[in-house]
Amino acid sequence: MRRSICYLAGPGSHMREPGDGTTRTTQAQPESADSTSSALLKVLVVVDDDGTRENLQKAVVALGHQCRVASDGREAWQLHRGDHADVILSDWQMPNMDGLELCRRVRADDEGSAHTYFILMAGEGDRDHFLQGMRAGADDYHAKPVGLEELQARLASAARAIAVYRKLEEQNRALRRDSQRSFRLARIDALTGVANRLSMDEDLATLWARTKRYGRPVCGALCDIDEFKSYNDAYGHVAGDEVLVRVAQTIRSKVRESDLIYRYGGEEFLLILPEQTLAEATRATERVRQAIERLAIPAGSKGVVTISIGLGAPQASDATIQDWLRRTDAALYAAKAKGRNRVELAAAS
Repeated sequence: MRRSICYLAGPGSHMREPGDGTTRTTQAQPESADSTSSALLKVLVVVDDDGTRENLQKAVVALGHQCRVASDGREAWQLHRGDHADVILSDWQMPNMDGLELCRRVRADDEGSAHTYFILMAGEGDRDHFLQGMRAGADDYHAKPVGLEELQARLASAARAIAVYRKLEEQNRALRRDSQRSFRLARIDALTGVANRLSMDEDLATLWARTKRYGRPVCGALCDIDEFKSYNDAYGHVAGDEVLVRVAQTIRSKVRESDLIYRYGGEEFLLILPEQTLAEATRATERVRQAIERLAIPAGSKGVVTISIGLGAPQASDATIQDWLRRTDAALYAAKAKGRNRVELAAAS
C-alpha cells in the first residue's frame, strides 16, 4: 500500500524531508493565534504514517488545541464515538477504514450530536479525491504536504465554523423547547392546571382504539360541582374560580398517577381510570366525592361544596367514544336528580 506522507513547515522546527535523510530548519514565524483561532478545539489526527502523525500532533498542540491520534479510520471511529472531536484531520488512504468512509460515518453520526468539522488530506491536485470528499460530507480539503501556517489557518476557519454550528444548534434547541412548551400549554387548562378538551380528544382517541382492540378495562367518570351557578352568584366569580382550582387539585390527589383528569367544561371534570373494573372505579370515585365534601368549602344555606359523579365503563354496544360518554353523562344527570353529592352508575345500553 502506498504510504501517505506529509510534513510541516514551522518556526524553528526541524523537519526531515522525505527520502533525503537530511534535516532542515525553517525560519518562518507564524502569526499569533487571533481571537477566533484561540478557542480550544478537540482535534483528532488520523494518519497511518508514524512520523507524519507525530508531527501533526505536535503542531496541533503547539497551536493551543487538544489532540488525539489514530493510525487508521477504524481506530479513529472508536475514539470519536467515545468522545466526539470538534475537528478531524484525516488522511485519505489508510488501512482498515479509509478517510472517505470515516467521513461518511461521522456525518451520519452528526445528525444526533454536535457538528464535527472534517478535513480530508490527499496529494496535491487530486481533483477526484476533492470531489468525492465533498460529496461524502467533508468540510475542507487539505493538499499535502501540510505547512504550519496553513494548518493554523485551517483550524481557525474550523473554529469559526464550529462556533456558527453551535450557535445554530443552541437556537434550534431553544426553538424545540419553546415548541414543546407551547404544545404542552395548548393542552393544559389555564385556570385549574389539569388537561383541557384538546388533550382529552387526543388521549381518548388512542385510549378508545386500544380498548376496542385489546379489551382492557377502563372507566370514565364525569364529575360536576353541585349548584355551581348559585355559588358563583352568591360569592362571585373569583371565589368560584378558587373552588374550581381546589376541586381539580383534590381530584388529582385522590386518584392514581396513571389516571387522567380533564376539565370537560365549566364546572365539569372528566376522570379516566384505566385498568379498573367498574367495582374498583366505584370505590375510587367515592373516595373523590368524600374528599371534596371534606374540604368543607362553605356554600351558604346549602352547606358545603359537593360534587355529583356519573360513572360508566365502555360496553360492546358502544360504537363510539360519544356513546360511552353519553351514557356516563346520563348517569351524572341521574345523580343530580337523586339529590346530588353521590356516585351513580351508567345504565346498560
